[in-house]
Amino acid sequence: MNSGEPMLKEILKDALTYLREPLLLQNMLRNSDGSYEWKLLEWDFMEFAEKLKDLKLPFRVGYNARLMSPQWERHCPVKYMTLREFIDNMKDSKDEMWYYFDYKYMHEWFDNKPEIMTSLSWRNFGIDKDGFDSTLWIGSKGAHTNCHQDSYGYNLIAQIHGRKEWLLFPPDSSNFLEPTRIPYEESTIYSKFNFFCLSKEDETKVLNMPYKPKIIILEPGDVLFVPWGWWHYVESLDQSMSINIWLPLKEDNKARLKEALVKLTIARIGGQKYITSEDRNDCMSYYTQLIDVALQECKNNIDSTSDFVSAKRVKYNLWTVEDLVMQYSKHIKPLYDLKDHELEKFLREKRERFPKSNFTSELPQRSIDTKAVPPLGTSLESIINALCHPDVVNKAAELLLHDTRK
Repeated sequence: MNSGEPMLKEILKDALTYLREPLLLQNMLRNSDGSYEWKLLEWDFMEFAEKLKDLKLPFRVGYNARLMSPQWERHCPVKYMTLREFIDNMKDSKDEMWYYFDYKYMHEWFDNKPEIMTSLSWRNFGIDKDGFDSTLWIGSKGAHTNCHQDSYGYNLIAQIHGRKEWLLFPPDSSNFLEPTRIPYEESTIYSKFNFFCLSKEDETKVLNMPYKPKIIILEPGDVLFVPWGWWHYVESLDQSMSINIWLPLKEDNKARLKEALVKLTIARIGGQKYITSEDRNDCMSYYTQLIDVALQECKNNIDSTSDFVSAKRVKYNLWTVEDLVMQYSKHIKPLYDLKDHELEKFLREKRERFPKSNFTSELPQRSIDTKAVPPLGTSLESIINALCHPDVVNKAAELLLHDTRK
């Protein structure tokens, strides 16, 4: 980033905690001579593969086909490959399948490779973090993350190689995106809509939503800011690599309380097998303790919020998206709402890229390691989704918080 604009990193350090609109951040990872600040951006795929050597990575396997439901992460097969094998496979691929090494914390895979861990830094955004706190995403064309809303914090995503397409819906879209907590994943609320290949019926529902999405295609060197609560569907348009980091917000305390309520509900009604292994516990008190801890954190936050907010407003001028775009037009770009005809074209092209004969209601079965979870009955799933609906969970959290203030 140009040394003549040192103020921007300090502005972003504060502004990213309260801005509520996505932003495209450009030229933030370049030096004044045009070279990249991040070594990771200077390495091509093969150079990165050479640094990983024989390390086997778990790639989630999906299918380029018309499916009625999303290809849920927990239901996808997994294939272990070196990055070199992944690259070679993509050269020979007929695009029948896609592969995704997704949502992997770099320190869990490359802790013994300091050259990789220090090949990036978020300091130009006012964030003193590097690869240790970041996650890596490597995917083939068609690899995608189903539409979802993250419960905690805000998100920064740096595109390293290839292109990634982001479709983003505002937080108020929740009731219209048919939220579901089945399959359950910590701090992730999924939409039932399969944006990889939306059915005609679901397309009509999306087009009739009162809130219009934004869309952006990230190129290498681009960074996307996703504020808290924004729903997003993400797809690799070609072989791609990206890095992201989640940053906490004060509001996360209440989000953790709501997540603890959801976890308790699913564990007691759906059974332990629907809770991921790292969160699983047969003891009822485990889940109630999670709620108690979250309640105490919320109470502590409430006690300190008034002084924090008043001090913050005296110390800083609150920037708007418009102000930032106007003053830092070289670095900050707004995202615009899709018009109705643009959204209709986008959804239609997603569906029509696959032949109708390719349509199926089930994920094809292959001889690859699977992580199958027994399906819930339709009625039980509906009950869980009703009790875990964001409106219901939010009301329950408010009642609990009200009781703690008495």
